[in-house]
Amino acid sequence: MRGLALAGVLGLALAGSASAELAVPKVQDGMLAVSPGGAPFVAYLHGNSLEVAARRPSGAWTRQRAAHVTRGSTLVAFKAGRRGPVVLVRGAGSHSLDIVRRTRAGWRKIPIARAPSGSKLGWPGLVLERGNAVVAFTRWLRASHRTALMLTRIDPRGRAHSIQITGSGFPKSFVAPPAVPVLAGRTVRVIESYGMDGTVGTIEWRPQNGTWKGQYIDAGFGDFPVGPLLGAVGGNAVYAAWTQALLGAGELPVSLAKHGRSIESDFVLDRAVMTGFGLTRTGPEVAANEWVSAGDLGLTGDAVVWAGVVVNRRVDYELDGWLAGLSSAPRGTRDVLLARPDGLSWYRLRRAPSTHIDLDATEQLNGSVLVTGDVRGASGTVKLYRERPGSPREVAGSAPLAADGSFTFMDTPSIGPFVYRAVYTDRVTGLPYATLLHDPVASSPDLSTDAELWCGKC
Repeated sequence: MRGLALAGVLGLALAGSASAELAVPKVQDGMLAVSPGGAPFVAYLHGNSLEVAARRPSGAWTRQRAAHVTRGSTLVAFKAGRRGPVVLVRGAGSHSLDIVRRTRAGWRKIPIARAPSGSKLGWPGLVLERGNAVVAFTRWLRASHRTALMLTRIDPRGRAHSIQITGSGFPKSFVAPPAVPVLAGRTVRVIESYGMDGTVGTIEWRPQNGTWKGQYIDAGFGDFPVGPLLGAVGGNAVYAAWTQALLGAGELPVSLAKHGRSIESDFVLDRAVMTGFGLTRTGPEVAANEWVSAGDLGLTGDAVVWAGVVVNRRVDYELDGWLAGLSSAPRGTRDVLLARPDGLSWYRLRRAPSTHIDLDATEQLNGSVLVTGDVRGASGTVKLYRERPGSPREVAGSAPLAADGSFTFMDTPSIGPFVYRAVYTDRVTGLPYATLLHDPVASSPDLSTDAELWCGKC
């Protein structure tokens, strides 16, 4: 426990030059939080245990068991305040919600809500407010699709104080709506998103004259929200981001909405699962994971290949692996949590990332593939992989970068279909920038067969 506290005090000063640290080995899913002092924490589930990893001033990561959880539980929110990390855990079947926080006496698990049979709890959100943990969530009835939006404050002594924001079952939703509280000055506002009858709506609720007033910040064609709803306040504006399903198009677009002097909203990604959102000096940033599925390659099964991506209004960049977390740290730095084959790796970036990889692959008649691309402003080499969902990826080779950042590689694959991924590792931060092509390369021909016969449809 002392190690965690010391890391919180000295975290930023001693982690400023850190890069590519394996925070949790052999774990592929977790959440990232950064304290006001800059100390990074990683929360994850290990069997029936909730565990929290913290970075010591020496650079070593230590892990502590925070609570026992039921099998099938899910981490749904994670924050770190001056009093330490706070985790929200939703039980199997979305029937329970608990908060786990560190106290002077150790870790404490506090029940927040229970849902009886026939009902569920929506994906909740968490914000820390002057020692209080504030949780927003919805109760949803499967039979009637009615909902109730709730707000619960847990004070430093662990006492819960709950209020109901919406009544009469409004809004009806095809799924349990996600919700998130945001802190505007000293006032807590709550955002929720729902889907019903071909429309996805997102509402900002704020206290006014003894009641709660709602303002739509987005409404449009769609089926229902998927996963978390994340929000933040900055520059006298409220921001919200979420993923929603468009079943007819087979897409999962990520939406970003802003409520300031006016209301703006737009899709920022066409098909992705959102995992992080925050405000930086350059504006809002959305972290998500795009994918290529087995079906996209004409293969059977439901396996996918993931590509982490970050989008802001100035530049977007892609990373190699599942992007588990993105957090704004003090003094303009950014923290990134990536799931890679060896586990969860943490990175701290002093400057806004600006590396983007362009990639193209052209199949040749003789069965080879010409792979070309560009890594603007970079030097060194790019590593190229062949990837198929459900199978270990293959190293195709490495290509040196020319003075202008361009590269060329001639590949001779023996199997297909597959997709290419190019990875460039930053020399300073160790962050693996990448680009995953979504267009598959077909099977290579039998080189003993006439090229015109192989081409077939040419």
